[in-house]
Amino acid sequence: MTSYLVNKEDLVNFLDNPNMKNQDGYMFAYVTSPEVLARLVPAPLKPVAPVIAGYITHMGNPTFAKPYDEAVLYSLVSYGGRMVGAYPFTLFLSGDGAEEAMLAGREGAAIPKKLADKISYTEANGCTHVVVTRHGVDLINLTFTPGIPNNPDIAKQLMGSQSALDTPTDTYSFFFDYKIDQDHDGHNHFINTRLIATKTTGTTHAFTPGNITMELGTSSDDPVSELTILKPIGGAHYQMTSGKMHETIQLTQVDSNEIAPYLITGRYDQAILGK
Repeated sequence: MTSYLVNKEDLVNFLDNPNMKNQDGYMFAYVTSPEVLARLVPAPLKPVAPVIAGYITHMGNPTFAKPYDEAVLYSLVSYGGRMVGAYPFTLFLSGDGAEEAMLAGREGAAIPKKLADKISYTEANGCTHVVVTRHGVDLINLTFTPGIPNNPDIAKQLMGSQSALDTPTDTYSFFFDYKIDQDHDGHNHFINTRLIATKTTGTTHAFTPGNITMELGTSSDDPVSELTILKPIGGAHYQMTSGKMHETIQLTQVDSNEIAPYLITGRYDQAILGK
């Protein structure tokens, strides 16, 4: 029986090497505005290309939650001119395990995550239509058609490593870790902010490239369409047997006041600002 007092022996398994097993979903990429990325990607990270990429996938057997669906939009960035990875603007989660996965990611790994109303998949005429809805607003509308990507050459550059089947591949993601401190007068602010990189080793079992059509929406809490779509690059339907987060690299401390404006919207709604 569950108790509010957990056995110490069980703590060894608390968020131990979280693994997103049995993924089945859709990755995508499109060209966006360099000016938008220059404004929304915080230093010391630098965009490496005017591209937004992401995925919408079903996490079938995560080791830290019940199954859930997840969508993400991220920029490809570099740190110090030597490390390249993803800088996620936000992740949307729905399904039975969504709350647990959101808390595990946001509190345990500094990942900007929010709960969505639903993530729905519809298949018709050989295409798959995926919609991410939050607060009654469709924020991501993606239609995937198997075949040749919209821009085959760039799609291959972006997704080539993930198309290697049954071969472990390492990727990196950048996050800003922080703590929230409350003053004696009740004012809360960010402290101890630092840039970290998380290494994930994933194994792709199936990969089918294709072309995409895509629309983004916006609500008062989620300005997703700010990540402007200029031209679609392409996508893929993929299945992964494993996606294990197993190494966190402490990169550098950052000024809390400078980074704070970047930390709110991907994690919290505007009501937290008193709006």
